[in-house]
Amino acid sequence: MTVANFSTLPNRQHLLALGAGVAALHLVLLVSSGSNIWRLQPESQKLGPLQTRVLSTETAQPKPDSGVQAPPVARPVPRAPAREAMPHSQQTQDAGMQAVASAALPTPPDDPAALPTRIATPNDITEPVPPSSTSPVPPIVNPAEPAIKQATPNAPALVAKVGNFPDNTQINYKLTGQERGLNYHASGSLKWQAKAGTALPKAYEAELRVKAFLVGSRVWRSVGQLAENGLAPTRYSDSWRGERAAHFEADTQKISFSGNLPSAPLLPGAQDQVSLFIQMAATVSAQSFAPGAELNVQTATARDAVNWTLTYKADEFIDVNGDRLETQRWVCLPRGKFDSQIEMWLAKAKGGLPARIKITQVSGNFIDMEMRSSEALAALPD
Repeated sequence: MTVANFSTLPNRQHLLALGAGVAALHLVLLVSSGSNIWRLQPESQKLGPLQTRVLSTETAQPKPDSGVQAPPVARPVPRAPAREAMPHSQQTQDAGMQAVASAALPTPPDDPAALPTRIATPNDITEPVPPSSTSPVPPIVNPAEPAIKQATPNAPALVAKVGNFPDNTQINYKLTGQERGLNYHASGSLKWQAKAGTALPKAYEAELRVKAFLVGSRVWRSVGQLAENGLAPTRYSDSWRGERAAHFEADTQKISFSGNLPSAPLLPGAQDQVSLFIQMAATVSAQSFAPGAELNVQTATARDAVNWTLTYKADEFIDVNGDRLETQRWVCLPRGKFDSQIEMWLAKAKGGLPARIKITQVSGNFIDMEMRSSEALAALPD
């Protein structure tokens, strides 16, 4: 062996040893716990964004033999959308609409079963009528207070002669009222016309109208004959988004009503809610009464006809455009707990027509019509 070959032997052995050491180190790194260093993030985080979890919407049911009932599943209740607060002006207009529709004069119910099956006669004392589903809540009654006065069977009948009736006239009113605690303003009128001439009987028309801004009008109208002993109505109507009517049928001696409501017997001197004002005007113009006097009359609405008793309360003065009118205040008290009270201030200087009309419900809602002017009208055309 030469010296050169001998000198290279240790270098080869060194290189082989170095290569074996590096390979051994790599093997140790691959099989040891240090293999986790190749994972840049934990397995759960690495796969998390790609995983899909399926959730069952079925409620787990117990086995039939377990004897345990599953609790009921509470279903979410949808909430009604929040109602925006109504402006005060809109509330006032809505109150006026309700009042024109219901407060001025009693409105017949839609359900005929809510009406009394027996019609009162002049010899009856009317019992309180139970409230319908739409009736206002009755006020709390103090047992110490006297009961509401009922119709007086022995009161004189309401009689007027043809010569006592006022000339053809329209009374104009300023109306104030309250409905559901809100005050409102409107206008109204009472119109009276009859045909000219002295031949009897002759036709008449009477109309009470209430008009509210942005609401429209409600009209109560009476038509019939003016005879020797006063008014004999043939038809009474109440018009507000539709019409209800009462028909006075002299040949069958009954009063019939629209809506298939029960008819009522037609009694002598019967009036309706509008002709009553005109008949009263003629009565007080021709006769003298003292406070406390009572008059009795069968009065028809668009739903029934019962006995009303009107009581003369007192003499009172009313200011109309700077003039003081002397009036007689007459009151028709409710027939029952849930009827309206009607007050009228009759002025002889105006032919006995009412210078003021006030109607009050048991709920406290009211309308108050005060005279502002009057105007002459032409006679009804032939």
